[in-house]
Amino acid sequence: MTFNYEQQVTKISVSDMVKSLTFYRDILGYEVEDKYTINAGGSYEKNSYIQMNLNVGEGLKSTIGLFVDIEKPFDPPPDSGTVPSLIVSDIKKGLEYLQCKNVAIDPVSDEEFIIENISDEGYVDRFFFFRDPDNNSLVMRQNLKEKEK
Repeated sequence: MTFNYEQQVTKISVSDMVKSLTFYRDILGYEVEDKYTINAGGSYEKNSYIQMNLNVGEGLKSTIGLFVDIEKPFDPPPDSGTVPSLIVSDIKKGLEYLQCKNVAIDPVSDEEFIIENISDEGYVDRFFFFRDPDNNSLVMRQNLKEKEK
């Protein structure tokens, strides 16, 4: 027997719904799906929820649920856990865009942010970690063809 589902939603813990909504909408391009909004207390208090979608292709979307269940941003930022990844066609432009928006980006070294991986089959991806207003970690990644020889 198999289980069929219609959609996957990744829940993201937030402390300030308005600040997080602004980040995910205005910087990352997510759109609010109003029918699922829960505005606890009328000012997005604890247990408030906003579901957001990012159109990523024809008929495809990435869905997140912002949920107020922490009192303040994570401090120190978590160093592991579930990390949503945004796949882009140009990692350097993505990095420059987030830098110009003053988004916190995790450095690899003093001046390096982009990490490169090579799969067992020789495929390359480049990525970097960045933070939302509550220090949740996200990834921006570019998948490349096989590494040049």
